[in-house]
Amino acid sequence: MLALSAALLAGLTTASPGLAQSPAAFAVSVNGEAQPPEPGQLLLQEQIARGAVNTPQLQSVLRETLINQTLMAQAAVKAGLDQQPQVRARLDLARQNALAQAWQQQVLQGVQHSDAAIQAEYQRQVQALGTQEIRLRHVLVADEKQAKEVHAQLRGGAPFAQVVTQFSSDANTRESGGLTGWMPLGRLSLAVVKALQGLEKGQLAAAPVETSAGWQVLRLEEQRPFTAPAMAQVKPQLIQALARQTLQARIKTLRESATVE
Repeated sequence: MLALSAALLAGLTTASPGLAQSPAAFAVSVNGEAQPPEPGQLLLQEQIARGAVNTPQLQSVLRETLINQTLMAQAAVKAGLDQQPQVRARLDLARQNALAQAWQQQVLQGVQHSDAAIQAEYQRQVQALGTQEIRLRHVLVADEKQAKEVHAQLRGGAPFAQVVTQFSSDANTRESGGLTGWMPLGRLSLAVVKALQGLEKGQLAAAPVETSAGWQVLRLEEQRPFTAPAMAQVKPQLIQALARQTLQARIKTLRESATVE
C-alpha cells in the first residue's frame, strides 16, 4: 500500500478555512545565509494537517526550529559531513521522497471521485470485512517450538493470563491477559481464520498459527454479527482508498514502461 503524506491526505478531504500563513514569519538570515520562507510554510502545513491550530506561537516555535536546524546543517557542512557516503545517501533519499510526494500530489490534483465510485468502494470494503466479528485471547511468540510449548501448557490447564505474562511479546494485550478488541473476520489472515473455524466460545485453536507478526496461540472468546459503520462515517477513508488506487494504477503504468535491470 502506498504511503501518502499527512498534508496530502488532508488535501483529499476538507480544507480548514481561515488558516492564513505568514511568509514573513519564516524569512530569516542565519550567519548571512538567507533562508527562504517555503520550508517554514511547509512545516506549518504539515502541523495543521496533523490537527494543530495555526497561531503566532506555533509559527514562532517552527521558526526557532528552522533556525536551529540551519545552524546544525551549517556546522555539518563546515565539518565535511555532507561528503560522507551515508549522509549523501540520506540527502538523495530525502530528495527522492520529496519528488515522489510532489508527483503524487500532481496526479491527485483535481481528481474527483463520484458518489457512485465512493459507494462502490464502500460496498467492496464492507463485503471484504465479512458478516462476523470476534474477540480472541492470544499469546504471541517468536518461533514454532515455543508456540507449541505454550499451546501444551494452555491445553494442560495453565491460566491464560499467566501464560501471556510469561511468554507473549505483544505489549498491546499483555495487560489484558492476551484479550484483543473486536475484529471483523475479514481483517484477519487466512491462516488465523482457518484455525478459528468450528471453534466454540472459550475453545483453544488446535495448533499454533504462523502469522506475519510471529507464531500465535489462539483462543476464541466471543463472536457476534458484524455491523459495518455507515458510509458517511468512513467517507474520508474511502476517498483515501480511491486515491491510493489511482496512484497504484499510475505507478503500474510507469513500471510497465520502465527499464529495470
